[in-house]
Amino acid sequence: MIETERLMLRKFRTEDAEVASYNSQRPIVAHFMSDMILPDEESACEFINYINDRFNFEEPFLVFAIELLETSVCLGLIGIAPKKELNNEIEIVFSIADEYQSKGYATEAGKAIISMAFENCILDYLIAIVKPDNTASQKVINKLGYKEIDQRTLDYDGIPTLFMYYRLNRS
Repeated sequence: MIETERLMLRKFRTEDAEVASYNSQRPIVAHFMSDMILPDEESACEFINYINDRFNFEEPFLVFAIELLETSVCLGLIGIAPKKELNNEIEIVFSIADEYQSKGYATEAGKAIISMAFENCILDYLIAIVKPDNTASQKVINKLGYKEIDQRTLDYDGIPTLFMYYRLNRS
């Protein structure tokens, strides 16, 4: 677990399934992360079991639930994991439920996960990929210190899709 000023980053629990499914289906999240929509609690439980089973520092594969300390509400996820389509480079991933966006939670959680990753994993850099129309995530990535390198076209939902490719070096 990682605690920040307002957040607790922790492993997902089975009881998070309902809210994880709900959050993944909100309009903004579903638009930008359509490959991670969890249509029901059963799918969310399968996802939770998958990410918890893969959780490790060696690969690394570290995906956490983001819990708001004040209310104990699970408002999203953050983590680092290999991006298969990009030679398994380690990517930061995050998703904040629509109603909790624009409050600095992604940046706060991002700073914590980056610090933890560079302190505990053998990494020279992290990457991020963001759709060009996702200006909110671009702002978060920039606040976290990532630099845009170029653009990449990746298969996304069976469609060649343009992404902005960012990198954050250890130093």
